[in-house]
Amino acid sequence: MLQASEADIYRAVKDAIIEQKLRPNMQLVEDVLAESFGVSRTPVRNVLRRLAGEKLVTVIPYKGTFVSCPTIHEAREVFEMRRVLEAAAIKKVCGTLSEAQFQQLRSMLEEEHEAHRQGDPLGALRITGDFHLRIGELAGNYYYYRYLEELISLTYVIIAFYGLRKQVYCHDHGQILAVMKQGDALAAERLMVDHLKEIEASLEFEQTEGSANSLADIFRSFGYAGARK
Repeated sequence: MLQASEADIYRAVKDAIIEQKLRPNMQLVEDVLAESFGVSRTPVRNVLRRLAGEKLVTVIPYKGTFVSCPTIHEAREVFEMRRVLEAAAIKKVCGTLSEAQFQQLRSMLEEEHEAHRQGDPLGALRITGDFHLRIGELAGNYYYYRYLEELISLTYVIIAFYGLRKQVYCHDHGQILAVMKQGDALAAERLMVDHLKEIEASLEFEQTEGSANSLADIFRSFGYAGARK
């Protein structure tokens, strides 16, 4: 039987949150996760602590661990901080963007368009997050990347909980990349800030209920020991 490593568990649980399989407010039961991955509770507990540090889960004493449910105020704070970081990052990248880096970003946008054409909005959402994160990485500042990764992960949770009235990614990203190619840092900064504002404005700040599978069902496809029963 396969047995998951702590890194495997972390990635699987985080991916399930990002892919909206684990919904906000859903409880993450240590025993069920441990059985699903064929491990003891210790690595599961370590993973949940790590995810709590990233604000993706919330630990409530004497009740358990739950997928985070950001308030409207917290959601707005996430986007406010993203605008600050991403405006600074894209200005820096505009002065250093190489042809190879441009082509990589363009390929990501082509993948995003294809995901939309295939009717895979969650796949497109994941790619758009990677696009933003790659720009942060290209800025060459470790802290841009580190904190932006956390903020983007929280954005997935926010979108999962509140939903979007419309998709605003593909067209905006194309415009952003075009001005980056031209080296127009001020235009790139303005477009990025406007893009993030538009996403925030598209959020439906009303709680919506969605059906969810059990923890065991969600992680059954990973093929670890407990999931094979």
